[in-house]
Amino acid sequence: MRAAVITQLNSPWEFQDLADPEPGPGQVVVRIQACGMCFSDVLVHRGHWPVRLPIVPGHEPVGEVVALGPGATTLRVGDRVGVSWMQRGEGRCIQCQSWHPVACSHTTTWMDMGGGYADLMVAWESGCTLLPDGLDYTDAAVAFCAGFTSMSGLRNADPRPGERVCVLGVGGLGHMAVQLAAAIGLETVVLTTSPDKAEYAKELGAAEGVVVGDDPGKALADAGGADIILATTTSADLVARVLSGLRYGGRLVTMGVTGPLKIDDMMTLLFKQCSIKGSTHNNRSDLVEVLTLMAAGKVRPRVETYPFAEVNEVLKRVEAGQVRYRAVLTPN
Repeated sequence: MRAAVITQLNSPWEFQDLADPEPGPGQVVVRIQACGMCFSDVLVHRGHWPVRLPIVPGHEPVGEVVALGPGATTLRVGDRVGVSWMQRGEGRCIQCQSWHPVACSHTTTWMDMGGGYADLMVAWESGCTLLPDGLDYTDAAVAFCAGFTSMSGLRNADPRPGERVCVLGVGGLGHMAVQLAAAIGLETVVLTTSPDKAEYAKELGAAEGVVVGDDPGKALADAGGADIILATTTSADLVARVLSGLRYGGRLVTMGVTGPLKIDDMMTLLFKQCSIKGSTHNNRSDLVEVLTLMAAGKVRPRVETYPFAEVNEVLKRVEAGQVRYRAVLTPN
């Protein structure tokens, strides 16, 4: 098979011919039809994730099951599936036994198995999720990271009927978060530093798009505040300064910050009794919910598509923040 391989950090990924994978017990082989790219791929490229080189990257893969290993019981050859970042837990720890394998300390991920920038990918059957009929592979790929993360963040905030959601940042995650919040019936406002994105947010389902300057918290408060802030930006400074826009009992969920988060606004936390949570891919039901909403036409990712051969050029575009709003690579 043909695959893009990281052989050195901060160097172009190499295209190599590798042996076709064979599925082990409980595993499947998937012929990749599309694989999305997000900023986590840039972090892998830079060495911020603990990968062992060489490795095939790619954590938003979707495709067709072409082989089953011994003991694979739920999938069939020909099934259309996507593969999650976390594919299985060890099974015996208290988290796995409580049906929370994502919290297991010994999870198996694509970083152990190899990812989806290849013709074929081996994965644990437990890490695969069936795609709804009619859902395009290119769109479906976005669900397995951007969609999954955004819905998990939203569900982690425990939204109640009538509450107002603020999405901070309109990128790969943010443009999905806006649609998901609107799709489940929550009024949504978007904060962004880009005037064009503020206007575009309304097309995604937001009631309002607000351009922020030095004081995003005041801008949000002036716009009516929010019960929930879904922070999809990587800017820790921006996240720290938006707290004052929360309403009483508000919840800030951060999904994109990669640096230290320093909170100076303790008065909001204390007297408004607000809280801060982190979130990533959580319950698998969040992913299934995203796929269901997408199949129903209520959520549609905005993607730029490229052939696999251009993976290094796409990586540069993602790193420079030039993609609107998600890059997806497909077989040449």
